[in-house]
Amino acid sequence: MTTRRGFIKSGCVACLLAASGASLLEGCATPLPMLKVASKSNELVVDPASFISERGNMLVVRTSQLEHDILLIKDGDNYRALYLRCTHEGVDLTATKNKIYCSSHGSVFDLEGKVLKEPALRPLKTFKTQLNNNQIIINLT
Repeated sequence: MTTRRGFIKSGCVACLLAASGASLLEGCATPLPMLKVASKSNELVVDPASFISERGNMLVVRTSQLEHDILLIKDGDNYRALYLRCTHEGVDLTATKNKIYCSSHGSVFDLEGKVLKEPALRPLKTFKTQLNNNQIIINLT
C-alpha cells in the first residue's frame, strides 16, 4: 500500500518528467541545414539559393572567425542573423524551427532573439544583413 507521502512524491516526479520531456522532444527534431562560410573582411557572404524550400527558411552558418554559429533566418525578402551564443553563460545554443534553446541552464529565446525563459536576461546578439548583388551579406562588426 502506498503512503500519502509516497503518492505525492511519485506525482511530483511524474509532473517533472512530463514537463522536461516536452521541451526535450523539440530538440530531437531534424537539425537545421548548416552552411560553412569563409569570412571576407568581417563579412560573410551567403547565396540565397542555400535556402532549400523543403527545409524551411533557416540556416545555421558556421565560420572559423567566430566561436559560435549564426542562425540566418529568411523572412520574406529580409534576412535576420542571430549569434547562437547564450547571453547567460556564453555557451552554444541549439536552434529549432520555433525557438532557440540553451541546454546548459534552460534559457529559451524566440526567433527574434528575445528571452522567453531565464536565466538569460539579455537578448541575443544580432548581425546586420543586407542583400547585395543577389548575395546575402552578414556584417560581423
